[in-house]
Amino acid sequence: MTATSERGGAVSVQLALLWSALLVILLAGVQVSLVAISSQLALTAAEDGLRSGRYAAVRTPSASAQAAALQFIQTHADGLISDPSVEAEENAGVLTVRVSGQVTGLLPDLGLTVDRTASAAIERPAG
Repeated sequence: MTATSERGGAVSVQLALLWSALLVILLAGVQVSLVAISSQLALTAAEDGLRSGRYAAVRTPSASAQAAALQFIQTHADGLISDPSVEAEENAGVLTVRVSGQVTGLLPDLGLTVDRTASAAIERPAG
């Protein structure tokens, strides 16, 4: 036997290891992207709820904000954010909307969550 015939399977093993590593890096990149998109959607839902609840014509700002944020999540982030939780509270003329939930992951039971908050003063008519 020659030295070259003994190394016949080395390239196959190296390629298998290389492709496995590249696949892990690709899946990690996709998961990071899912977290980033879910985070942005949660922030947008909080801001949408805040816009809905902070105007003077709304009698119950926190209920209006909560409903608008949940509606946004159900419409735009239904497959990305599971078990959404929306909390809205009014304190000293400031409305705060907090949106949180589980990020849908490539691997089950990964446990990634998003939690975003938006707050602004409630607009009141002058005079």
